[in-house]
Amino acid sequence: MKKNFVHLTTAQFAKMHNVNKRTLHYYDNIGLFSPCTKGENGYRYYEISQSIDFEYIRMLKDLNMSIEEIKLYLRKPSPDKF
Repeated sequence: MKKNFVHLTTAQFAKMHNVNKRTLHYYDNIGLFSPCTKGENGYRYYEISQSIDFEYIRMLKDLNMSIEEIKLYLRKPSPDKF
């Protein structure tokens, strides 16, 4: 069975998570959090399922981890590194 995914624009995803869409652009540019797909028009499209990963990053940020620390941690998460 083929699943149909709802793709959200950057603005829609940002609004859903109460962040500025520039934050999503920045995270994509630095390789921290990227959209599931990019259209031929260059637009970024996110899936609702990516919300879990995005909120996880926000939680780590709320714990005062730097962007670099978050990137390192996400590569190989472990209780010791946390």
